[in-house]
Amino acid sequence: MALTEHVAIVSIAPEVPTRDLLLVAAAVQKQVTRDFTPLWGIAATVDAFEDLASVPTDYRPVILFGDLSDLPGQLAPRIGERQAQAVVDVLESDDISGIHLAAITRQPFSLASVSGAWTVTVSHETLEMLADPYGNRLVAAVDPLTGTKRVNYLLEVCDPCLATYYTVNGLPVSDFYTPRYFDPVRIESVRYSFTGAIEEPLQILPGGYLSWIDPLDSALYQLEAGGRPILLSSEAELAASRTSLRTVVDSDPRTPRAGVGPIRQAASARASEGANLGVKEASEGNAKRIEDAIITLKGGLG
Repeated sequence: MALTEHVAIVSIAPEVPTRDLLLVAAAVQKQVTRDFTPLWGIAATVDAFEDLASVPTDYRPVILFGDLSDLPGQLAPRIGERQAQAVVDVLESDDISGIHLAAITRQPFSLASVSGAWTVTVSHETLEMLADPYGNRLVAAVDPLTGTKRVNYLLEVCDPCLATYYTVNGLPVSDFYTPRYFDPVRIESVRYSFTGAIEEPLQILPGGYLSWIDPLDSALYQLEAGGRPILLSSEAELAASRTSLRTVVDSDPRTPRAGVGPIRQAASARASEGANLGVKEASEGNAKRIEDAIITLKGGLG
């Protein structure tokens, strides 16, 4: 039996109140349990914590940040003052949201900016942390352009559908591809992403991208939808680097960012849009009924 993974959602951004943090953690937990685990076979808990000091040591944190001036003091107890300042310097220079820092801590955690569609970013980082916590897992499949050779893709379950979302509990969360995404041929009845927005193997949706290593030259490449492959890192550069492949990808300023720029609701999710609008009203109505029941119970006991 596989071990259950544990993810902690922690905010060091004053603009994210505890209420919002709890709502997002609940939505991502439902997404993982209902949508992700049945397809990927990875069970996990997702919980919100007030601060980093409250997170148990076997949890993998997704840390929400706003003002970067607050970040060194929050990270220093965990990774040291010099490394904490180095993280901030990278974030300031490259505007990185959701960077994975396994190489710094030797245990994976993620940073997610609360700017833009941050609930999608939290979902994105959580799912990718679960699918490949150390950011180096590769999957062999055909070349994305010619289909005549095999390359090794970095397992990043949300990147090809980076700008596509659906809602859970009324909150936007990231679409993700399924293990069939790397199939050699398209089959009509197969689901290639959870929402069905990806309709065939290795498809890249607008705003998304793929990253891979070509065994012929051992270099790391990237391809955006409708674009041409670009070289992210040569064999020599990869050999000299101590960071994970995902960190190499995320730290490149040419890499698209989760939650930044326009996002699109998956067509299959639009059918439930009316129901999503009623989530808040339904929750408030249910809370009123429970409160009334408690008052009635108190009266009966008295």
